[in-house]
Amino acid sequence: MSKIDNMLSTSTSSLATQMQDFFTSLQTLVSNAEDPAARQALIGKSEGLVNQFKTTDQYLRDQDKQVNIAIGASVDQINNYAKQIASLNDQISRLTGVGAGASPNNLLDQRDQLVSELNQIVGVEVSVQDGGTYNITMANGYSLVQGSTARQLAAVPSSADPSRTTVAYVDGTAGNIEIPEKLLNTGSLGGILTFRSQDLDQTRNTLGQMALAFAEAFNTQHKAGFDANGDAGEDFFAIGKPAVLQNTKNKGDVAIGATVTDASAVLATDYKISFDNNQWQVTRLASNTTFTVTPDANGKVAFDGLELTFTGTPAVNDSFTLKPVSDAIVNMDVLITDEAKIAMASAEDAGDSDNRNGQALLDLQSNSKTVGGAKSFNDAYASLVSDIGNKTATLKTSSTTQGNVVTQLSNQQQSISGVNLDEEYGNLQRFQQYYLANAQVLQTANAIFDALVNIR
Repeated sequence: MSKIDNMLSTSTSSLATQMQDFFTSLQTLVSNAEDPAARQALIGKSEGLVNQFKTTDQYLRDQDKQVNIAIGASVDQINNYAKQIASLNDQISRLTGVGAGASPNNLLDQRDQLVSELNQIVGVEVSVQDGGTYNITMANGYSLVQGSTARQLAAVPSSADPSRTTVAYVDGTAGNIEIPEKLLNTGSLGGILTFRSQDLDQTRNTLGQMALAFAEAFNTQHKAGFDANGDAGEDFFAIGKPAVLQNTKNKGDVAIGATVTDASAVLATDYKISFDNNQWQVTRLASNTTFTVTPDANGKVAFDGLELTFTGTPAVNDSFTLKPVSDAIVNMDVLITDEAKIAMASAEDAGDSDNRNGQALLDLQSNSKTVGGAKSFNDAYASLVSDIGNKTATLKTSSTTQGNVVTQLSNQQQSISGVNLDEEYGNLQRFQQYYLANAQVLQTANAIFDALVNIR
């Protein structure tokens, strides 16, 4: 937590520092509204702030790409382990038969080691057939190994969002069947997926929410004033628009458009919009809360500072992913490049020294309802820093505790000698798998959070 506080709060290149520099420059301009140098300095600080938003957002986007790569690597490892275990099942079965029941201890040890390593990636359960053959299923019930046959997984683009890699079960008849991510919640793979859906997404959306609220609030107030030429103020910042992704499995011809109507009410969440039982259901993914919406005669619905427009005819189970702020920062820019265009005055003919609109712009810094209708810019950023810090500290503590439990159980298991897979050994094996898988969830998320604190 202290590393995050140091990086985000005190670093000379942090977003908090850039935001403070921007408002300090604006304060200077309010005190010297007619000073061209102060006006130009504000434009420079504006560009610095936008660049820092972009740098931080790009880091998080790169983490998203790394998650995709890690998912693919995990799937390859799972498939490799499954093949090796299936092969050992076959060898053990053959040797046991040839040796009149003799136990091929070396191969048995190899197989147990492979199962343990597989379990670190994705939680598995082992059932033993006659003759000692291992059948292995994932905790969600999907079969990986059946005797000498290994089933395969695939890393595929998500049908809900093709930019995200997800895990599919390879079916010989139906092809690739996506596994709901909520069913993959153990092992290092579960840690990666959990980190992406619960932590990385939330961090990206919170940052996008802040950028959107800041840009729109500043633009609105800036357009209420007048520049040095006596002209009405214009948008100071450009900001990205909401994105709506159509599920690739949709059967209907419906399309959804989205616009922001109140940036201060927009939440830091993505949405799933699905058509079921002749109704449109909207789910806030960050909180997993669902509500029903009914388009009006013009095909419009409004919620959370957004307006959606539906056109076309949906089919049952059609779905969309709404991302209100995912592209806010990538398309963010400074539109005012001429210092004379900065609208400091509150009246058309008030003169160069009029700073009343500039003061109103400065007051936005402490407006407690600017972000999400409940926080100021400073409070929203401080809350983000605090949340990440608390999660990091909790993960480190929990990971250490889980690791100690795993070590104790492993020692107990190793102390059992001369015992085949009896009830006591089986129980210890299951306990070890449970704790090891959950420890991997914590360790994976903890490792990625350690990387997150290095944003510059």
